[in-house]
Amino acid sequence: MRVLQRTKSIGLLAATIAATALVPLTAGAAEAAPSGYAGSCPTAGTITQGWHSGHDGIDIANNRGTPIHSTGPGTVIVSGTASGYGQWIRIRHDDGTVTEYGHMYERLVSVNQRVTSGQLIARMGSEGQSTGPHLHFEAHSSTSSTRGMDPVPYLAERGVRLPCSPGSTTPGTNFTTWGTSVRVRAEASLNAAVVTTLTGPTPVYVKCQKRGDMVHAEGYSNDAWSYIPALGGYITNIYIDHPDAWLPGVNPC
Repeated sequence: MRVLQRTKSIGLLAATIAATALVPLTAGAAEAAPSGYAGSCPTAGTITQGWHSGHDGIDIANNRGTPIHSTGPGTVIVSGTASGYGQWIRIRHDDGTVTEYGHMYERLVSVNQRVTSGQLIARMGSEGQSTGPHLHFEAHSSTSSTRGMDPVPYLAERGVRLPCSPGSTTPGTNFTTWGTSVRVRAEASLNAAVVTTLTGPTPVYVKCQKRGDMVHAEGYSNDAWSYIPALGGYITNIYIDHPDAWLPGVNPC
C-alpha cells in the first residue's frame, strides 16, 4: 500500500520533481508532441520511405484496397482530392494534433464527421504522384503546422510500434500516468528489461495488475504493477494517477 496520499495536482508534482532533480527530464521532451490519446495502427504494410528533410511523413506500402484506419479519435477536417495526393484525409485529434493520409483510391469519411480510434476511413491506392499502392502518413502538431513531425515517435508515444497490424493495439484509455522518465518494464520487476520510457503524463489502457517487486519512489511504497498492452510492459502503480495503491475495477493478471 502507499505510505502517503497524494494531494498535489499532476502538474505541480511534475514541476516539483523536475525542479528538485528527483527524476531527470528526457532530452528533447519539451519539444515532443503531447501524448493525448491511445493510438491505433493506421495500416498494415512495409515502410518504403521514412521521414526526412524532403519527406514530411512515412510511406507504408501494401496491396490496393488495404484498409486504412484513423490512428485516434477526432474530427475529419479534410476529405477530398488534392494535387500530388490524388485523394487525402486529415483528422484533427482531441489533443490538437493532426494526422494526414494520402494516395487512397477510396475515402469512407466526410468533413466534420467524428471518428473513433481504429475506425476504417479509407482504402489504399496509388493516386496522385505515386509509383505503387501505399499510404503516405503524416503527423502535425496542429492545424497551422506547415512541417510534419516524425510519425514514428509520434505513434510510439501513443502505443503504436511500426510496422503494425490494425487491431493489435487497444483503443481507449482508463487511466493516466504522471511524472517523467517513467520506465515501462517487461515484467513487474525492477530487474526486468526496460521496453520504453514515458516522457510525461500519458493516457493509457491498463489491462490488468499484479503484485511484483516493492518500489519506493516519490514518497510512496507499492508492490502493485499495471500491465499496459499498448506499451508491451508494466509500470509501478505509483505512477498511475489514482489515490488507491491497487486500482479499482482492474482485474489481476
